[in-house]
Amino acid sequence: MPETVPPSIDGLVLAAVAREVQAHVEARFAGVQQPDPQAIVIALRGPRGFAHLYASIHPQTARIHLAPRPRTAEPLAPFGQLLRSRLTHARLAAVGQPLFNRLLELRFDALEGPLTLIAEIMGRHSNVVLTDGRIVLGALKVVTPQMSPRRPVLPGRPYAPPPADRPGPDGLDAAAWQAVCDGPRPIWQQLASAVLGLGPVLAREVALRAGLDPATPALECRPAAARLDAALADIASAARAERFSPTEYEDRGRVAAFAAMPLRVYAHLSARPAASMGDAIAGYYRDRAGVGPLEERRRALERAAQSAAAQRRRALDENRRLLAESAEGDRYRVLGELLLAYGRLARPRANALVVPDHTAEGELTIPLDPALSAVENAQRYFRRYAKARAAARAVPDRIARLEAELAALREALVHLATAESMDDLAAAETDLEQLSALRRRGRQRPERRPGPRRFRAPGGATIVVGRSARENDHVTFHVAGPEDLWLHARGLAGAHVVLKSPGEPSEAMIREAAQAAAYFSEGRDSREIAVDYVPRKHVRKPRGAPPGIVTYSGERTMHVAPARPIEPTAGRP
Repeated sequence: MPETVPPSIDGLVLAAVAREVQAHVEARFAGVQQPDPQAIVIALRGPRGFAHLYASIHPQTARIHLAPRPRTAEPLAPFGQLLRSRLTHARLAAVGQPLFNRLLELRFDALEGPLTLIAEIMGRHSNVVLTDGRIVLGALKVVTPQMSPRRPVLPGRPYAPPPADRPGPDGLDAAAWQAVCDGPRPIWQQLASAVLGLGPVLAREVALRAGLDPATPALECRPAAARLDAALADIASAARAERFSPTEYEDRGRVAAFAAMPLRVYAHLSARPAASMGDAIAGYYRDRAGVGPLEERRRALERAAQSAAAQRRRALDENRRLLAESAEGDRYRVLGELLLAYGRLARPRANALVVPDHTAEGELTIPLDPALSAVENAQRYFRRYAKARAAARAVPDRIARLEAELAALREALVHLATAESMDDLAAAETDLEQLSALRRRGRQRPERRPGPRRFRAPGGATIVVGRSARENDHVTFHVAGPEDLWLHARGLAGAHVVLKSPGEPSEAMIREAAQAAAYFSEGRDSREIAVDYVPRKHVRKPRGAPPGIVTYSGERTMHVAPARPIEPTAGRP
């Protein structure tokens, strides 16, 4: 099967996105959210209801499209605060996208006059900029002259669009095609570098439509220059006429690619029409795990937690070995005393001495170090005896501490795996710092405590879920009332869950809370796990126990399939 070329937001896809956003002209600005530091979501409210425009400048996942409302969000960074301030009561007046240019311009009529939000979707050079038509008011990524002498992007400076240093699809004459069809590079690479807005996918598509293998050296494609020109013109004509047919391509049940129209480059995949270009893009990135700043940070923290857990396990094994050896302490004392009593019988440089065994009938063989005298060997055994006694006193406490830390690290790994925002990761990160699994970081932004997760349950009840060990304690002993139900996955690391109901909790309420406890636990990938539930008044915290460690009694158990609860609110931007 041919290799699947990863899709990107090229000029054709962006034109399809622009057409969909155009349908929301006249809608009002209804707020801004930041799912992560490199993305913003603009909410628009119009006759069709709410729409959410997602824009990311992440180097590997830069994109802009209409998307579902994000489930979680970061606190607004300065650029988000600027948008909220300047666009309040603004109306989306126009949407622009120069043909095959990877810019999307949203023109707003704001209280202080026209403002333009410009999304520049260009891989690692992507940005989102707010201007008043002349001056940069703010940017999601500030670019200093030191970072880019050619094109700094700073508040107060004139806005200059990215340089269009290549012709568009209609701008290639005969001389330009001679330059494209030259050299040893594959023809698709030559096309991608020569034509504005033509990414790797469309460049390969042009070659295929011209009857060429995209990997053919450019120099061998000169006889096909006319066919290449016709294929490129056909794609440009479709974009100009907005003949879009958003398509999703699946591979083994997952969205493997998207396109603004059916493409031959994805002929080896299963194609299906998408409801919209935004849905196709969102579906691809939803199925593409492990991308974006949230996933990058999650993986880094998970590596630190797993390394710390492995270190604790090694220390635990060593201390258990020492404890087992400490049980032999009295034997070392007896061997030393016997050597002092019978040492005169030892021959020089002997490696053993046989003496009467006073604890049983027969004889006892005492191993010796030939380099030491009998007295020195006896002193060596007494030192081992003293070490064993010290270990017997200190090692059990050390083992208990290591076991508690290992349990806390397991808990932290659960919180990291179920984190849905940078705030969730920050809460778990603090736990790792407390466990010395991470070096304490300098606070680059004020510590924000958004509180535990809250979800609605049937009958007006609320499900409260801790996001870290410290927050588990807070949920259990400060949020929960004595009669509220407390839930936890049985025998597994996971979040503390509290069910707060207006009256006696129903079976449906308890089941949904139990499913939440199962989901936010080590067993979230299992088909069914046991969840204990008990009134919070029966939950106790042992004296000196680390955060998140509790005991409970009188519990009942329910077997459920893990499931994330529904959102606490709906219908808001």
